[in-house]
Amino acid sequence: MPEQTWPQNPATPVIEYRSGRWAFIGGLAMCVFFGLVALFPEVGSPSGSSKSKNLSPTAASFLFGALALGGLLIMVGSVPRTHRFVVDGRGLRWWAGRKSDLIEWEEVRAVRGQEPRPPVKGDPNSKAVRSALVFTPVDRHFATRHAALLKPPPTAGLEVELKLPNIATVRQLTQEIARVRPDLLH
Repeated sequence: MPEQTWPQNPATPVIEYRSGRWAFIGGLAMCVFFGLVALFPEVGSPSGSSKSKNLSPTAASFLFGALALGGLLIMVGSVPRTHRFVVDGRGLRWWAGRKSDLIEWEEVRAVRGQEPRPPVKGDPNSKAVRSALVFTPVDRHFATRHAALLKPPPTAGLEVELKLPNIATVRQLTQEIARVRPDLLH
C-alpha cells in the first residue's frame, strides 16, 4: 500500500511555486511566429531582393515550419507545473502533478537554507550558487530514496541540495521548518 504523503491537518500552510512558465511562453512565441511565417512565406519579403528569389516559398515554408515544430516541442516539454510543499511534524511533503515525496525528519540530521551567489570575480574556478534547501542526511541512500524530488549529486557528499527557483521559496520553507523543527536548522 502506498504511503500517505498529503498533510493530515488541512490548516497546515502550503508553499508553492510554478516551474517551466518562461520556457512554455518562449515555445509558444516560437510556434506562433514561425508558424505564421511558414503559412504565409511571401508576405513581407521584398520583391527586388536577389536573396529572396533564390529561396522558394516551399523551402521557406519547410524551414519555418520546422522552427514552429521546434517551438511546439519546447512547449510540450515545459508545461508549467505547480510544486507544492508542506512542512508538518512528520516531515517535508512535496507534490508536482502526479509525483509526490515525503522527507521524514528521522532521515535528516540538519537542514539549512542556501542563498544564491554569483561566481567570484577573477576566480576562473568559481561557480554560481543557486538557492536551495541543503539537507545533511542520516545515511548515504537518502538521495536515492528521494530521487523524484532530489537530483543526486555526481559525488557522494555529506550534503544533498533541493534546488529551488528563488530565495523567497527557500526562506518560506526555512521559516516553516524553524516553526515545526527548530532543532534541525543550523
